[in-house]
Amino acid sequence: MTPHNPSTSTTLGMTCLLAFLIAAALPQAVAAQSGPGDAGIFTTTLHNGLRVVVVEDRAAPVVQTGVWYGFGSLQETSGKTGLAHALEHMLFRGTPEISSGGLDDIVARLGAQMNGETNYDFTQFYFEMPADKLDVALYIDADRMQHAALRASDWAIERNAVLNEIDGDASSPFFNLLSRVRAAAFPGQPSGRTPLGNREDVAHATVADIARYYKEWYAPNNATLVIAGDVNHASAFAKAQRYFGAIPPKKLPAWPRANPTPAGGQTVEAQFPFPFEILDLAYAVPGDTQRGEPAVSTLSTLIENQRSPFYRALVEGNIALAIEANADTQLRGGLLHVFIVLNPGRTAREAQSVFASTLDSVLQNGFDPDLVVAAKRLTLAERLFAADSIGGFGDLAGYTYGIVGEKISEEDSRLVALTGSDLLSAARTYLSRPTVVGHLSPNEKPPRGNSDKSSAEASDDFSKRVPNGPIVQPAWIAKAVRTPTTARSVLEPVAFTLPNGLHVIVQTKTDRPTFVLRGEIASSPAFEPLGKQGIIRLASSVADYGSENYPFAQRRKLTDEMGALVETGREFSAQGETADFERIAQIIADGEAHPTFADPWLEIERSQLANSLQSEGNISGVMIDRAYDRLLLSSDDPSLRQPTAPSVQGVTREDLLAYTKTYWRPDLTTIAVVGNLTPQRVRGALESAFGAWRSSGPRPNPHLMPMPPASTGHDYIGTAANQVFIRLGQPAISRSNRDYDTFLVLNQILGGSGAFESRLWQELRQKRGLVYSVDSQLDSDSDRGDFRVELNASPDRVVEAVELVRSELERLQKEPVSETELQEAKARLVGNALLDESSSNGQAKQVLDIGANDLPLDYYRTLNERFSQITAADVQRVARAYLRPTRLVEVYAGPAGPWAYHTI
Repeated sequence: MTPHNPSTSTTLGMTCLLAFLIAAALPQAVAAQSGPGDAGIFTTTLHNGLRVVVVEDRAAPVVQTGVWYGFGSLQETSGKTGLAHALEHMLFRGTPEISSGGLDDIVARLGAQMNGETNYDFTQFYFEMPADKLDVALYIDADRMQHAALRASDWAIERNAVLNEIDGDASSPFFNLLSRVRAAAFPGQPSGRTPLGNREDVAHATVADIARYYKEWYAPNNATLVIAGDVNHASAFAKAQRYFGAIPPKKLPAWPRANPTPAGGQTVEAQFPFPFEILDLAYAVPGDTQRGEPAVSTLSTLIENQRSPFYRALVEGNIALAIEANADTQLRGGLLHVFIVLNPGRTAREAQSVFASTLDSVLQNGFDPDLVVAAKRLTLAERLFAADSIGGFGDLAGYTYGIVGEKISEEDSRLVALTGSDLLSAARTYLSRPTVVGHLSPNEKPPRGNSDKSSAEASDDFSKRVPNGPIVQPAWIAKAVRTPTTARSVLEPVAFTLPNGLHVIVQTKTDRPTFVLRGEIASSPAFEPLGKQGIIRLASSVADYGSENYPFAQRRKLTDEMGALVETGREFSAQGETADFERIAQIIADGEAHPTFADPWLEIERSQLANSLQSEGNISGVMIDRAYDRLLLSSDDPSLRQPTAPSVQGVTREDLLAYTKTYWRPDLTTIAVVGNLTPQRVRGALESAFGAWRSSGPRPNPHLMPMPPASTGHDYIGTAANQVFIRLGQPAISRSNRDYDTFLVLNQILGGSGAFESRLWQELRQKRGLVYSVDSQLDSDSDRGDFRVELNASPDRVVEAVELVRSELERLQKEPVSETELQEAKARLVGNALLDESSSNGQAKQVLDIGANDLPLDYYRTLNERFSQITAADVQRVARAYLRPTRLVEVYAGPAGPWAYHTI
């Protein structure tokens, strides 16, 4: 099953009486060992056919609402493709009741997120926001289910956004190859195109074409409403009835639900500006509702497992840098892609031959029973971990209940019941011969964009889009979004230090039987011995391949059987079930204290890193970063030392052992744990696992060298792109600075995250159309920080755009920001922090942030109060104290102009 379609499930039947269903609905329970199950999920169906799924998850004061329509690219008619995705875009252009600008204003003032996704069988819309604003999200979705404006003037604007998205995704080497392979696999069929459709159809479409799909398919009886998060199901059902109950159902169009017919034996050749060759072996497989699934998704997990015969033959055999299996399926039919990224000097023919011979051996002899168990556990664990967030569990429930039409536990049960014979039968049936062989080879022609997309769905983030038109909202919504949220952070971590100096911080989270552990060892580029640059990167990559007490094969077998995700190195992490916490802690501790750096892993990783470094220096993004650092940092800053292929090749096992003995030590280590664990249990487990780890010699100083005062500087990187990328920057403050919070607010007002309400978006993009994108960033740690503005512009707009950025920085110094700007920035920052808490991974990130940067334990709980005290005068004071508009470093990349020779 595809990553965005992680489950399958049935809804409860329709009923006549809403009140009866509210009283009768009961959650579905399932043991955690069998997958996420249906505990906490409640369902009902309104009179008009709208299915309502409520997922009670009180991990954070956040709610996600999602509306899933049973209309996707497969329902489109020939010549009118790509318009399911276009319609998704147009639903963010407003209604007579809530304008496009009004929608953007709501998101900005609540610090919310809104998004949409178009796939083969469905279109999904969702909001994430503080839980006390649920009514706002429900009203918006009910309003646009029946009153979308769909104006020709809006389509004239949105068409370009859709076409730009098509062009941007085409710039991804993986997506480019995937889309070509799909067209060859299912020629002349709806399944032969991705949900983006044909570019020409979108370019020539009218708003009437889009409106026809809307009138035919957007109806309550073709939709599922999902409400997930800090909610009560009875109250949520009542709200669903209030906002959606009066919308009339429609007679839906007849649509042939035929299986796609694959065309076997096809080949696809493509050239792309990518450092490595890619081989795609694509196999026609059953869809998510057909016999053969979930065996197919479990096969994909098995193929890419590091203990699989395919990984051993290709990666350990030094033929490939990586192997990845990805099931790109719809409800009926689809493709299983096996992507093989080739090592320089190896050929696609060689890789295909090795994969085929390995597969033949497996088909004759069967799968290793241990590997079958591992693949099942990891597939179940992937589902369990996906449910370990409010949004993830909501998506799982939405696709399963709303699109597939079954319960989550039903696919859990099918996964549990899978046998090695089932997997072998599926492999023999579907993998005996590739349907299409795709081959991407590098060339020098620049792409039209820089996407790294590798999946088929059309996913959009409308939280960052360019606004259009006036703000129109109902009075009650305008009042609701201007009323500060009552939601507050739930983080109440407990911190302690082990006798060996290891710092631990724990956040108990009881909603799931899982945990997330994140850790890091403080480091500095100054720790790298001269001539051994790259040893920090190499140590981390090879450490993941085993330790003294847990050699690679044993470690992977243990973690696979637990369904745990474990990584060791300077930055380390684990995700697993709480029942396995002590065992996983032992594995991590041994990996940090006693890495072995054994061959063949050392030789493989050293060779791959050296090869990648040879290409890395020619990648424009890397060149920009290095040029920026040279201009910003002192000439003797160790951060400027760059690894090379020879320096990495010169690193020996003895070098790695000596390095980690000196610099991987408990008194430089911080661990954050989030999950259904008490601090006492965590302390006991970590003392047992890490207690014997001892530091050797004096504690090294990991602090970074201070940055010099701001000064002008310039560099230019010529590329064949048709746009100019610009980065302007200066030194900034550290996390420990008392003005850090105020600087965050200043950055958000100026251009944080490219938010539409920011000054740079408004002045450079909205009012003048000078740039394609623009944002500002404050990147700080406990020692130092930098502040930068990044933008993309056509060559004839570069000079004006850069001058306007400087003038906006000066305006922050000369005049106070408005009260509206101040409140929107605070809401956005508070909202983002709250949304991060909606997942265990997000909470672990925040808890580690507290521990690694020596922040107060109540740092996030007091965020609202601290921001509320920041005034416009404070922002102006910080702008005057720290911004240096006339002393910025400037880096340009793209076609030449005056910026190629001097500063602007």
